[in-house]
Amino acid sequence: MPQRSIVAGVDDSPEGVRSANLAWAIASKCGVDCCLVHAAREYWATSGGTDVPIDVGTMNRAVLQIATEQLTEALSPTIPQETLANLDVRLGRAAVLIRDVAAECDAGLVVLGAKHHAAVTRWMGGSTVHNVVRTSKVPVLVSCMDGTTINRVLVAVDLSYAATPTVNEAKRYAQLFGAEFRIMHVIEPLPLIAALPIALDQNAYYRISEEQFNKTVAQLAEGTDADVVVRHGVADDAVTAEVAEWSADLLVVGSHGKGWVDRLLVGSTTERLLSHLPTSTLVVPVPAPQDSDS
Repeated sequence: MPQRSIVAGVDDSPEGVRSANLAWAIASKCGVDCCLVHAAREYWATSGGTDVPIDVGTMNRAVLQIATEQLTEALSPTIPQETLANLDVRLGRAAVLIRDVAAECDAGLVVLGAKHHAAVTRWMGGSTVHNVVRTSKVPVLVSCMDGTTINRVLVAVDLSYAATPTVNEAKRYAQLFGAEFRIMHVIEPLPLIAALPIALDQNAYYRISEEQFNKTVAQLAEGTDADVVVRHGVADDAVTAEVAEWSADLLVVGSHGKGWVDRLLVGSTTERLLSHLPTSTLVVPVPAPQDSDS
């Protein structure tokens, strides 16, 4: 849960407005500042420079003014004027600008908006959400919810060093919103390798994996009313099914775990979870622990 400011990437679409509303709701609950940022497009930036028969500086200022006015009008029904007065509109690429502002504000959370059950690439231009998630040093919340209330928080973890900080972050959101809390672990099936000299016992593998989970992760639920569940299957499919069956409002995952969580930033799992959001998703970056011998 952020103890520093929250940065929200916004535009005047319904998705952008919803992300601003959620960011403001979280900031208000946490008692921190909410910084709203928008990247305006410089349409003539690649048009040949000296051949452009306009005063580029004047046009840039006009673009920024128009964008600010449009955003203020779209956000004013729900966002306080003191926050809108600090609306940060700049020319540039959205992903780069959001990272820059997050660093300037020493942000503890970045909030982005996305269409529910639709590809994320489609509201802030290209792969903004993917780029921010892959490179952010702070948690990124990709929202597809219509309201600002979170009733159920589902955290999906593996058995790596990422589990504890990811569960702890999810706990804080559950406590902040008074939400139901569930910890989920997915045991993926063993690969079929024909060249192995012995057959692998799938049932024994599941049993041992579940015992290991209970020893190393389930204890993180102590002191809470959390449910702890173990599912078998392909990770992203199992998580998506759990979100639907349990009606989770927020899914929390770690970004650097060893195992399926590790693939969130480099492979098809990320594309499926972020491009086709089963619900609003918080990605928690967890740096690898330092070697104790170094």
